[in-house]
Amino acid sequence: MAAMEALQSTSALLEPQTLTEISDDEVNLPPSDDEDDALAAAKKELSIMGTEGDAAEDKDDAVKLDSQVNGVMVLSLLDKIIGAVDQIQQTQSGLEARQQEMERSVTSIQGDLTKLSKSHSTTSNSVNKMMEKVRKVSVNVKTVRATLEKQGGQIKKLESNEAELLKRRNFKVMIYQVRE
Repeated sequence: MAAMEALQSTSALLEPQTLTEISDDEVNLPPSDDEDDALAAAKKELSIMGTEGDAAEDKDDAVKLDSQVNGVMVLSLLDKIIGAVDQIQQTQSGLEARQQEMERSVTSIQGDLTKLSKSHSTTSNSVNKMMEKVRKVSVNVKTVRATLEKQGGQIKKLESNEAELLKRRNFKVMIYQVRE
């Protein structure tokens, strides 16, 4: 549609111009529906305008027709290119939005990992302190156990001595006082 409007507004201003050479592959491309419609409209417009005149004017009209057809093809190709560029820009905008979202997620995850690391460090320190206390308690328990076993042995000796003295029935109780 934009190609048709451009063609109609500039059809009186178009003049033959030198064109760059293109390969056979580019020339033999099948025209798209938009190009077919644009060509048909351009030919129809030119046929209405070109009913008057002589043979010299027919040659000029043929040259103008070719240049207008080329112009229409260029405009339709430009429309396609613009559409492709717009689509690429939309895709790029979507990708940028997704990347920003992912960056926010990564930042959030990094913050959570930092918190987890601090928590782990605190927990590790607490566990180390508790383990140190357990070691101290274990040493104290071993010391107390050794003392109790030693006292148990002394009590057994005293009981045996007491039993021996009771058998003899000859004993005296002596009380000592330690002065300081």
